[in-house]
This record gives sequence, C-alpha cells and structure tokens, in this order.
Amino acid sequence: MSISKFNTHTSFTAYECITVNELEPLLEKSYKTEGGIFALCSKGSLKTIINHTEYRIRANELIALPPESFLQLLAASDDLEIHTVMFSQQLIQNAGMGKNMMDKFYIIGKHYVFPLSEGTSILYAEMFTFLSHLYKEVGEKLSDAVSQSFLSLMLQGVSELCPEQTRLIETPGSRHFQQYRIFVRLVHADYVQEHQVAHYAKKMHMQPSALCRLVKKESGHTAMEIINIALIMDAKTQLCTENTPVKDIALSLGFNNAAFFNKFFKKHTGVTPQMFRNSVR
Repeated sequence: MSISKFNTHTSFTAYECITVNELEPLLEKSYKTEGGIFALCSKGSLKTIINHTEYRIRANELIALPPESFLQLLAASDDLEIHTVMFSQQLIQNAGMGKNMMDKFYIIGKHYVFPLSEGTSILYAEMFTFLSHLYKEVGEKLSDAVSQSFLSLMLQGVSELCPEQTRLIETPGSRHFQQYRIFVRLVHADYVQEHQVAHYAKKMHMQPSALCRLVKKESGHTAMEIINIALIMDAKTQLCTENTPVKDIALSLGFNNAAFFNKFFKKHTGVTPQMFRNSVR
C-alpha cells in the first residue's frame, strides 16, 4: 500500500508561509493523518481531497482535520502561501483530554473548511506566525501542557466557526457519526484486500443496507463510493510516483487482473491508468 502516514513526532509542529515549491513533493500522493491539523491559506489556492470529497481551498479559508483523515493534495497555485500547525494524536489523547477533544475534532471535521473574514484571517495568520516562531525556538522542549493549551485555543476558535456549534456543547459526537468514522477507519485499513461493503458491515456487526444508509446520511457518499475513492486515490499515487507496471499496481490493490483494474479505473476517472500516468509526466 502506497498511502503514507502523515504525523508529527513532537507534541506540535508549526510552519508559516509554505509555498508551492515546498508543497510540490507532496502533490498527487495520498496520506493518512495521525495527528490533528490546522492550516490557513493566506494567499493563492490549493485543490485537495479530504476524506473522499474534493475541495478548493482559497485565501482566507481555514482547514481543520481530525486525526485519521484521508488526504490527497492535488494541485496548488503558483502564489500559494499556507500556514500549518499539527498536534500529535498522543497529545490530543493525553491528560484526560482525549474523548472531548476527539469529539470536537470529529464534529468540526464534518466541515473541514471554514471561510474567514479578512480581519479574522489576519488574526489567525498572526497566531500561526507566533506558533511557528515558537516551534523554531523551542521545538521539542515545549511542555505538553503548553501544547495542549494551544490545541484547546485552536479548537475553540474553529468551533465558533462551525455551523454545529451548539452540538459541540450539548451532544458532541453523535453515535451515527462515530459509526461512520469507524467505517472510514476500517476502509483505510482494509480497502486493498476488501472491496465489498459486506466485509465492513460484518466487522461492524451491521447489515450492509443499514451501513449504507448510515454512511450516506453522514457523508453524502455511498459506502461503495468511499471504498472506490480510496482505491482510486491509491492507484493515482502509485501511477504518479512509481514506475511499477500497471498489472502489478492492479495486483497490489487486490484486483485479480489488469484488464478488470483498467475498466474500474477508467469508469471512475474517464481515462485508463496508462493514459493517466502519461498525463502527469
């Protein structure tokens, strides 16, 4: 499987003014985030897929990603400037913060992208700049308690932008949405070997029809679409970054033969795997 883990080995990591040149090595690759990520686009635009939905991030928009998100960066404008702060999953779960923090992350994570006014965007940019300077100066020496206070501040700020703000206080993390998150995690773990909804329904002790209804309600996608998107994202990553023959990529993704994989890929992208590989080289 070619999907990489996107994680920080410190409690928090912060960068300011990431440009398209710095981001380019990450483009057209798929990642599974292991920490919580906040990013502010201050200039230009970024096209990305977040948990199976495509977004175009523009200036003065804030991104909030919970741990265990599925991310693929597709393209960036030449004038892109983006600020990023990432908190480790261990930090989020430590000191008794885990459940409340994760609940907030998951409800916020139903939206991912939040438009800001120009004034609010400037304030966030100043916060990201401060955190990036702090990270450069202190790095791993910063205590978890201080890092957690920054995490709480970021989450509180984003939660106030969230359309479901009242739910963050009253009923964080609905049971159905938590089940949807479990389904997504299972897909990320098993999609190479298992392409059918029935496999995931069985692991979740549900009927396939019930799982399909739940996933559609919570995500707007069918369960099958989420499995297929995971396969396509992985296939595109391998086609962009490796010289592996298409037939071997097909086998690595659980397809019995290249012909069936070619049909599957063309159905979902409009081009054959080889045509896609030629177009990005």
